[in-house]
Amino acid sequence: MAVAGQSPTGHATGPQPGLDGKGPLFGQIKRAVAGQILRGHWRAGERLPNEADLSSLYGVSRQTVNKAIALLAREGFLVRRRRAGTFVAAGRSDRFALPIEDIGDVVAREGHVYEFRILERKSLRNGAAIHWPDVPDGTPILALDCLHFSDGTPIQVERRLVNLDAVPEVAAEPFDRVSPGRWLVDRVPWSSAEHTVRAVNATADMAALLGVEPGAACLSMRRQTVHLNRPITLVHFLSVGERFSLSGASITDSATELNL
Repeated sequence: MAVAGQSPTGHATGPQPGLDGKGPLFGQIKRAVAGQILRGHWRAGERLPNEADLSSLYGVSRQTVNKAIALLAREGFLVRRRRAGTFVAAGRSDRFALPIEDIGDVVAREGHVYEFRILERKSLRNGAAIHWPDVPDGTPILALDCLHFSDGTPIQVERRLVNLDAVPEVAAEPFDRVSPGRWLVDRVPWSSAEHTVRAVNATADMAALLGVEPGAACLSMRRQTVHLNRPITLVHFLSVGERFSLSGASITDSATELNL
């Protein structure tokens, strides 16, 4: 017996997904199918029409449909079973996305006065005194230490490496009016970012910079941004636990594309 939302053959039914006319056809099909799933029109366990039917529906090649379906399977929307077909996944493992946001914007949004101070600036070569695992040895790097303040109180220490092969113009920036993070957010594109967050206790040196007792609870975050497979910046933030917080959201590429 067919269940609600399925045809007698078990195929997903409901309003036919239309294309939005934006960008490559495979991307349009990907968004159309994802939209059906995210809006609940196609439900977990339902079988999609086969690729031949979808290519006929959209007037495109099977190769184009296959690319769209493969991307949705990679995001966890669909499960492809050999000989059985393609099904809406029962569950989806979305990414937890932390925003790449300048600390100055965070402080201002909370109604406080932001300031920063460059503590140290050095030009180095990777592999000499520092090691950036994802960058070839010998790559020129700008190393920056920065202290961030909210209403005159230190809240975060930043230690940043910038790949000068990827962003050579940063070498001439004095950072007398704009912080390194703000400068990069405004001028340098990035296509992916990786975050590692953990709780730590402040060392004596870090405690002195942040104006807290040694051993105070702090939040440590490591972030690397990449553009077109080239690392742009690697930064470690150490924030006073009671003066800083992080928030993010689970998100998929398709949800982002659809503004859902």
